[in-house]
Amino acid sequence: MDIVIVGPGALGCLLAARLHQAGHCPTRLLDHDPDRAALLNRQGIILADGAAPSPPLMIPTTPEPATVAGAGVVLLCVKAFALPAALAAITPYLVPTTLLIALQNGISHLETLRAMADRCLPALGVSTEGATLLAPGRVRSGGAGLTRLGYPEPPGPVEGGRLAEAAVQLSQAGIRTEISPDIQGELWRKLIINAGINALTVIHDCPNGELLERPAARRTMAQAAREAAAVAAAAGAAIKEDPVALCEEVCRQTSSNISSMLQDVRRCKPTEILAINGEVVQRAARYGLAAPINRELLAQVRQLSTPA
Repeated sequence: MDIVIVGPGALGCLLAARLHQAGHCPTRLLDHDPDRAALLNRQGIILADGAAPSPPLMIPTTPEPATVAGAGVVLLCVKAFALPAALAAITPYLVPTTLLIALQNGISHLETLRAMADRCLPALGVSTEGATLLAPGRVRSGGAGLTRLGYPEPPGPVEGGRLAEAAVQLSQAGIRTEISPDIQGELWRKLIINAGINALTVIHDCPNGELLERPAARRTMAQAAREAAAVAAAAGAAIKEDPVALCEEVCRQTSSNISSMLQDVRRCKPTEILAINGEVVQRAARYGLAAPINRELLAQVRQLSTPA
């Protein structure tokens, strides 16, 4: 099962490095930027994981979307705002047996993936793997997490087997992966967590754990998470956990991590604020709910960040 990873950001480089090191399947990277693709081909990818960084991992990288042709698995690791362009580029090269796994934050891509069922095998993933991009092709692991995969609709035995095989390949590469029967619920759960944490780490310019040490930030996090949970419930997602407890536990487990949104702001890159707090605000309006805290977080981060 050969794998193409679309997007050499923090998660894309981490997955590529792990899969390459494991050596169980051929792995390639697709990068829309020709100059960066050439750089990665020259220098390789370096994974900082533990005491010493890895030697350069020479993973073939190309700007040509045709590289996905014939791939067994395509992992979409681009940011949420870049997903439409990425899909437009690779869709002509997909075939009905291509397993396409989208690993974006937010929830809006659920409908996008459902609409691709006639072109490929569209699946969704939610990952808590921590990764920081130090420079192009240089990634630092932020600690092992859990990756869950699932189909938007209940799969048949063949489709289910393909996804299980992909989960095995990732797990053998050190990316602990399991199949979720309710991937929509997993997407909403992560959206609630991200809505509570990410924007506040940008506003306070701090690691995740510091939010628990700042009383005002902790209160705002709780309010944002409750608003997001109310929207999830209105959308029909069955989230049984307390949303505030979810966010606080993630802050404790990832206390020293710099959120992906804060990483983007520090690197003067566009953020996924529209796909996270912006999505909560948009769907709240659709369901007749109020989301003033998420609306305020959206406005503040948009003032502090580079537009997408």
